[in-house]
Amino acid sequence: MERQRQWHTDKRHFKQKWEEDYFFAEISSKAVCLICQQSVAVLKEYNIRRHYETKHAKKSSELLSKLRSQQATLTRPSTAQDCATRASYEILTLIARSGRSFSTGDFVKECLSTAASIMCPSQERVFSQISLSRNTVTRRVEDLSRDIRDQLTVKSRDFVAFSLACDESTDISDSAQLLVFVRGINADMEITQELAGLETLRGTTKGEDLFAAVSRVLDKYNLSWDKMVGIITDGAPAMIGKKAGLTALISQKVSECGGKVAQYHCILHQEQLCAKTIGLADVVRDVVKIINCIRSKALSHRQFRAFLDEVDAQYKDILYHQEVRWLSRGTVLIRFFELRQLIAEFLSNASRDTQIPTDKRWIFDVAFMVDITDLLNNLNVKLQGKEQIITELFDHIKAFQMKLQLLCRHLSAGNFAHFPSLRDVNVEVDRLPEYGELLSNLNKEFDLRFVDFKKTAGDMELFSQPFSVSPDSVPEHLQMELIEFQCDTELRRKFVSLPLRDFYPHVSKQRYPQMRKNAQVMLSLFGSTYICEQTFSLMNLNKIKLRGTLTDSHLQDILTLSVSKLQPNIQSLIKSKDQLHVSH
Repeated sequence: MERQRQWHTDKRHFKQKWEEDYFFAEISSKAVCLICQQSVAVLKEYNIRRHYETKHAKKSSELLSKLRSQQATLTRPSTAQDCATRASYEILTLIARSGRSFSTGDFVKECLSTAASIMCPSQERVFSQISLSRNTVTRRVEDLSRDIRDQLTVKSRDFVAFSLACDESTDISDSAQLLVFVRGINADMEITQELAGLETLRGTTKGEDLFAAVSRVLDKYNLSWDKMVGIITDGAPAMIGKKAGLTALISQKVSECGGKVAQYHCILHQEQLCAKTIGLADVVRDVVKIINCIRSKALSHRQFRAFLDEVDAQYKDILYHQEVRWLSRGTVLIRFFELRQLIAEFLSNASRDTQIPTDKRWIFDVAFMVDITDLLNNLNVKLQGKEQIITELFDHIKAFQMKLQLLCRHLSAGNFAHFPSLRDVNVEVDRLPEYGELLSNLNKEFDLRFVDFKKTAGDMELFSQPFSVSPDSVPEHLQMELIEFQCDTELRRKFVSLPLRDFYPHVSKQRYPQMRKNAQVMLSLFGSTYICEQTFSLMNLNKIKLRGTLTDSHLQDILTLSVSKLQPNIQSLIKSKDQLHVSH
């Protein structure tokens, strides 16, 4: 009788890898299938594999595929849902930046659904997945603005120098709002300018209150006081008070931390204050009175417009003067001057109590004001802009003062080349000395107003004209480096062909560290609070009577999205959400 072979005597042992490969386990010295509980008589891998492949392999693959499908459904949305969420974020960014209310999302979704049902009915369900409810708009505006602030926090870590632009205003609910913009630069000369904070002041708005608010903003972004190199504000006492004003308190804090901060009064505000000192205020009041006589009553205004249309005038209406608008005076005076004869005829025919004065001297004064305010308007336009370099702004001021000096010489010589309105009315020569004195006084006012800019004129010249400034005129620690700099032929060639902000990244960190440091300070300085003025306009557009309950945090979210140069990382926001469409 043939001897029966035993697997345990043939040194056949169960291998642990069979558990994972074929779902078998060793139980009571037998190989047992974990799926069907059957055992294999002979402990061979061939037998175990054959059992698995013939009875369970297909089912195992199906189970694995089903499991993976379930996991995918739980962890990531479908492509259509992903796209719908991205579309929702993009649409809500446009809603926030346009100043629309959060409830606009419902209206937009209705429009999308209507358009889809007409143009592509098969895709109507896809469009319906775009979530735009009021609650969704609120949450996602918060997400988008938070992402921008997070990006600013990361960028601010690399700032080697930064400055602030601060301005305070009152919204429609009588809340005092302090805007704080930061402009920083890193070691690679990359400039970042963003809204750092909108701080609501619940009580007083003294210098110490403003300082506390600015401190909170700096703490939020971990900005070091010793890296602050400049601050610019408007001319309010709480801002520029010598002892307890915001700029004084900040300067003291920066000094305590080992730094030095330059204090500036907004160049646009200074220019407007200078413009108000021209004189001839009676002439402007007379013009405004005549305009109000025409426009204050609806019937009179309609008749005047009909009269202009009848005579086919160049303009179809006359403008109101608004004191709060920078360019208002010049445009009103120019329009009035060009329509003066038609206005006089209309008022005379209508037998109004108010008439245009017939005194030639009054007409001469109006003509002079038209010419000079036109020049001031042109200067004002040049000074506007969000990201102008401070040296460029101050160059416009210096150029204007040189123009004033030229105009004084021209008036002394009876030259009206740059006074077209005076030339048009054939001004009498005896009026010219008075006009020359007015221009001279205006030039002196510019000298007095822009002292803070002139304090740093040396640093500005070194930055803007590094190849022409004398080494003897710069601090001693810069002289040797400046000479090397001026003898660098390749740098000189790039300086001629590139704008300043593009030129300085080419300056070697190793060879010219002091020149780069001076450039970093200059590039990080604000020259005006123009960006604050624009943002307050956006605030007034968003926080109106119908949205008076808009919270301060949501107002800041909207303004952050509206003025930021940074783009929200929507894809990252989508990935960070465990559930993309929360019930609403």
